[in-house]
Amino acid sequence: MLAIVVDKESDWVLNHCAKYLARDNIDDRHSFFGLDAGLPRARISESWRFPIVDADDSGDKDASEHNHVTFVYRGRDVTVRLLTPCLGLHMPTALKPVGDSDYLSLTIRVPRGRRHRYRFIVGNQAQLDPINPQVMTTPQNESWSCFWTWTYNEPINLERWEMALIGRMTSALLPFQGRETRNLIERGLNDGNVAHFFRLDIPVGVANYIDNILAREERHHLHSYKLCLPMIYRVIKRRYPNIEPADVNDPSYKKLFDDMKSNSPDLAKDGWDLSTYGNPGYFLYILRRHTWTGAFSHPKYGGNPGGLGWAFLGETYRTTADPTVSAFDWARAIEKPLGSSGEYRG
Repeated sequence: MLAIVVDKESDWVLNHCAKYLARDNIDDRHSFFGLDAGLPRARISESWRFPIVDADDSGDKDASEHNHVTFVYRGRDVTVRLLTPCLGLHMPTALKPVGDSDYLSLTIRVPRGRRHRYRFIVGNQAQLDPINPQVMTTPQNESWSCFWTWTYNEPINLERWEMALIGRMTSALLPFQGRETRNLIERGLNDGNVAHFFRLDIPVGVANYIDNILAREERHHLHSYKLCLPMIYRVIKRRYPNIEPADVNDPSYKKLFDDMKSNSPDLAKDGWDLSTYGNPGYFLYILRRHTWTGAFSHPKYGGNPGGLGWAFLGETYRTTADPTVSAFDWARAIEKPLGSSGEYRG
């Protein structure tokens, strides 16, 4: 099923352009440690925000299953068309002027949980999006700009083994194996399935969240993950040669975390190359921050699947006046069908 073109108010588009694109500076604001050096998008503080992926605010019955995706091109004096399989590869669609500004834009309605490729046809020449840093290569070795909608859960930049290792480490960092989770299981939440949910789904969701943000807002930390994950894998294998890293127990991982935090000499002895990455404690700080943010962020970002992290908080923390009442009634604030709010739309 093809995407639908949506009319978006000029003011809405201009609000995003004014905040992130309307700058006259000629210096690089963020080159992502050289990845974007000298490119036009290096002058933009947060180029990863484009194209703009937002909630479907149409009010349609299936709005919660879709996103509005808005493409922006700066340059009013040229004809620009969007070429994407979403709209049919033989039907490029023209971007339209945004008011009397210097921008052209086009908004389409796309199902959530999808990744798509696209190009701009400027005049008669196909080109990548000069703003969006996300690029994918097809099996035919063609380069396309790309975007993904909310809740997308396939690896983007990380390999499967890296995702598995992150999932195991986040499981050791998060509290879902402790006393609070045992209390939830004993109370029979979700008909006794909590053990499965909290031990598997949330760590997997957090790994997916980390992969997503390493492709967008935390792209500058991708290099750290690519350097440190092989060394962590090597350390674990040397310490426990007969056990797969995914099967090593929590106390062993916590010992690894303590060694990373203190920069223990044992790390270098077991395979951490300090000349490659000299501050293991800083990588642990990054991993912790990403882990906790992913476990309790909105599921649209790829973590906290089905609101399970929020359910954990809601079941764990109760009001003093009435222990049967949750002190964290998250469903009231979140859009349907995940929550019960009729006002918030994600």
